[in-house]
Formats: sequence, C-alpha cells, structure tokens
Amino acid sequence: MSETVEYVSIDFGYGYLKAISSTGKRIIFPSLIGEGYESQLSNETEGIGFGETADIDNMSIKVDNQIYLVGKSAEQSEGVTRNFTKEDRYNDKLTKILINVAIQLVSDGKSDKIYLFTGLPLDFYSTQAKFANTFTGVQSTIEWLSSGLKGQTISNNIEKTLVFPQGASAIMAALINHEGKYTYPDLMKKGNVLALIDIGFRTTDYIVVEVQKNGSIVPRMKQSGTHEKGIIDLRNALKTYFKGKTGGTELREYQLENKALYGEPVKYKNVHIPFKDELERTKKSITKNIVDKLNQVWKGESDMFDKIFVAGGGGSDFINYLNPYFNDDLTKIEEYHFANTIGYLRLGKAIIRKKEVV
Repeated sequence: MSETVEYVSIDFGYGYLKAISSTGKRIIFPSLIGEGYESQLSNETEGIGFGETADIDNMSIKVDNQIYLVGKSAEQSEGVTRNFTKEDRYNDKLTKILINVAIQLVSDGKSDKIYLFTGLPLDFYSTQAKFANTFTGVQSTIEWLSSGLKGQTISNNIEKTLVFPQGASAIMAALINHEGKYTYPDLMKKGNVLALIDIGFRTTDYIVVEVQKNGSIVPRMKQSGTHEKGIIDLRNALKTYFKGKTGGTELREYQLENKALYGEPVKYKNVHIPFKDELERTKKSITKNIVDKLNQVWKGESDMFDKIFVAGGGGSDFINYLNPYFNDDLTKIEEYHFANTIGYLRLGKAIIRKKEVV
C-alpha cells in the first residue's frame, strides 16, 4: 500500500490561524490556546452536542498529559494565550501545538507524510532555517477529546518544511492563479514595482517587490517591514470608549463582535450606547497612522508603484479608508484572509514537484 502524502499550507496570524491542504480543505480559527481541565470538559458536554457532531468551535486536546482548549473554545480558559510576544512567537511550544492541530484538521489525520509550507515576516526571515527544522520530523502526539477528530490519537510526520517571506507570498497569490497562469500579465514585466499592505490582527505588514526578467519577484527590504497597528487597536479603542461611557463597565466580547464592530448600539441599563460615530472616527485615525508610516518608509515613491494590493483580515475593513491616500487605485486581493496561505501552497508545491522531477 502506497504512502499518503499531503501538502499543507499555514498562515499563523496573531488573530487567526489559516490552513489549506492540497485536497482543497481549509480552516480558519482564532489563534487561541489555553490550559483546560477534565471538569471543564464534562460540564461542556452536557446539553450542547459535544461529541461526533461538535464543530471547530469546540476543540479540546491532550498533549503530554496536559489538556488544552483550542480556538474559540479557549476563550473560557483563564490561561488563554493569544498575543505571543514577537520574540517567542515562532518557537513557543503552544505555537507548535496550534500548527499541528491545524495540520490534522485539514488532512483529517490520515496522511503518512506531510509537506508543510508556511511563512515568516521579513523581520524574522533570517531565522527560517531554524524555524523549518523545528517543524521537520515526527511531532508531539495529539489526543483529540472533542471536535470532528474526537477519539483519535495522531502524530504528524512532517517530511519537509518550507518557509517563505510573508507578504511576498500573498503578492504571488494575487499574480498567479490556481492554474499557474498570470492574473495580471501586464504587471509581470521586468522592472515593475508592486506593493502589498496587509492589515492583520496586531500588525500591518507592508512589502515592496520588483519583478525580475524571469517573472520572479525580489523584495525591496528597505521599503518593507511591519508596523505595530492592526485590528486589535480598533477593538481596544471601542472597549475603552464603552468603558468611559458606562463608568467602568467592560464591553463583552460578544457585544464587540456582533454589534460594536458593525457600528450598532449596545444596550447598557436603559440606555443604548451609540458606536457608529466612534467606529468611523477610530477607523480614520488608524488609517492615518498606517499611511503616515508608509509615507515615512516609501517617501512618496508609492505614486510610481505599478500596483498596490491590500490583504489581511483588516483589508476589507480599511480599503475604503486607505484608497483616498493612494489615488483610489488600491486592489483588494481575492480571498484576502487566505492570501498568504494560498501563496505558500502554490510556491511550495511548485518547488517540491520540481525537485521530484529533477
């Protein structure tokens, strides 16, 4: 019986983890993980359909005799971890668990060998070899206590890990479609300069690349980087606003997710606290901050860029605010949430298959 091989691409963001397999299966869940306990699991299973019908919102696992709640279910954990510091984020044990969980979800835990494709920001790209080695070989065993894999015990065998520059991969996803053909043939001429603004949960990545003679792209390092401004700043501003209006009451997560972020009022006692104007004001403020940083780095050259793409979870929210600063000429990447993930997968498969032919 021949070995089953799976290609898996993962974009590990501060806000959400996105994964796609070569079979087309994809998932997205909050980059949250926290310690759990047996008592929590038994309480949760009563009356809410835990078991074979449980979905991705209810993930609990056991690794090295420790129970973890993963994704949305981790919101109830007192020890929940979301904002890994920049220094430890890519080497942390919890990062490894999250990534291995994602691999098993998109491969259904049935693959004998995994080829993993992922990325790092340009600021950390020099550590790509160390990062790749961390995710090569047999990984820690995961025992599934809930979700669709409940009852299974799986250990990923990662044959090889390829690490690509974050941002540049998203541009490639925009330039080349799933058939390997150019989406914008006119942009692939030597000397053309392309840029990407990727607004994520905690940061905004920006990258400028130059097209080469063979159609490849090379980053302009001095014009690329990361700015500490993202969706979390919008969320925090709305929370602070509500707290000020109510004399110290905290805005609940479900109120933020379902009302405040859409400009809908939130009821407090017998008053409806308005959010529409505050949401608009805050978005404009964050946009101005991002644009000021880009102007500082790009020094007016953006007027001569051949194309500027926008991606990331915040891309859809902010493109209309960014556009006036860039002559209303920004282009939102289709499937902006998965832009980097799609880019990693296409680049990784091409490299592996080329090596197999050679």
